Amino acid sequence: MSMTKLADDALEQVSGGTILRYLVQPGDTVQSIADKYHVTKEQLMKWNSITNPDALKAGQQVKVMY
Repeated sequence: MSMTKLADDALEQVSGGTILRYLVQPGDTVQSIADKYHVTKEQLMKWNSITNPDALKAGQQVKVMY
């Protein structure tokens, strides 16, 4: 897994795994972030309560669990 933008991303250890807090970059989509971290678009949307994937904005943080 590529860990780009480490200064802006934060890792948090939780029971059962790790949560990465990813800082959305210009041009990112829910699908591109999901692909980057090898999770599904549906998982990413569920973990972040995203109902409209088109509403993702640069500067927003999203959680990725693994």
